Amino acid sequence: PGAMALAAAGGDAPYRAARLTAAQLRAAGVNFDLAPVLDVNSNPLNPVIGVRSFGDVPEEAAERALGFMRGLLDGGIMACGKHFPGHGDTDTDTHDGAAVVNKSLEELREGEFLPFISGIEVGADMVMVGHITVTALDEVPATISKVLIGEVLRGELGWDGVVISDSLDMGALAGYDNGEVCVKFLEAGGDILLGIPDIETALTALEAAVTDGRLTESRIDESVQRVLELKISH
Repeated sequence: PGAMALAAAGGDAPYRAARLTAAQLRAAGVNFDLAPVLDVNSNPLNPVIGVRSFGDVPEEAAERALGFMRGLLDGGIMACGKHFPGHGDTDTDTHDGAAVVNKSLEELREGEFLPFISGIEVGADMVMVGHITVTALDEVPATISKVLIGEVLRGELGWDGVVISDSLDMGALAGYDNGEVCVKFLEAGGDILLGIPDIETALTALEAAVTDGRLTESRIDESVQRVLELKISH
């Protein structure tokens, strides 16, 4: 069952489903699941989150999603909370085009951030950043925002683990240069680039950024260290 169905079932259904999922993944030789969705499905016009969310009330969505996260972790599977800073209050799909959230930072603190804060406390292994533009904080998607990744996620929320991007071939980034997105994501404090549409272009841009001094060896080492520590721990 999907997240919404597990949430509706109540009790420890999310946890038990995750433990079963973890057992199947381990049997297949997989140790990582890009789950759970921590988005609060607060906008009924949202075309992409919907049943992927564990609820439309922040506290309830957090509790149910974290039950699923604990099930994965207890089953020996790495878990990833997504899509920071929250995809639930958009009325567009980042797969197809730009997604905008018009809430203030205080509103996000009282709503969308709650499941992510709880996920960090529970022991999430990664946080996925979505291609979501929060107009009150930055004019660019969170994926390439030093404000959202560096100041808010790593600074205010205290996340010092691995940050993974949402897939970089999605429509929300169609107006941005692929190589530049990769550089800006790392500049902002991200670690793993997911779904790069053109690997050669990305590598060329990253090499140029290192040569030009935009990306320092120490910034790259930070990401390498986070990823290696995660691998060693599992």
